[in-house]
Amino acid sequence: MAIDEKQLKAETQDINKIVSIILATGMYATIFFYLIGLILVFVRGTHIPKLSQQYFHSFGGFFTSLFGLHARAFLYLGTIFLILTPVSRVIISIFAFKKEKDYKYVGVTTVVFLIILISVLIGSIFKINVG
Repeated sequence: MAIDEKQLKAETQDINKIVSIILATGMYATIFFYLIGLILVFVRGTHIPKLSQQYFHSFGGFFTSLFGLHARAFLYLGTIFLILTPVSRVIISIFAFKKEKDYKYVGVTTVVFLIILISVLIGSIFKINVG
């Protein structure tokens, strides 16, 4: 193997390690927040909020619910981590492909990221409820 191939292999392994850490951390954070939310549901004797009721109208309202140990805030936070985990993988892929000078996949992955971003913005602007 040439020096460049060894270096590329080492860099690829480093990127894979970073990605695996991010995916595992996101998975554990999601499970943690969902478990806390479900425990609060059962301890407080409340019901599991409908998906359409998990929407917060402000950051202040969210943090008030979170510090007040309301189940819906923890379930919402778990959902946020669930969504951000693969999104962070897409972002890391853009930089990894750029570092490898694989501009075709930089473009494809950037388009995927933009589709995700536009979807989130449209959902936020039009307040689309799915539950």
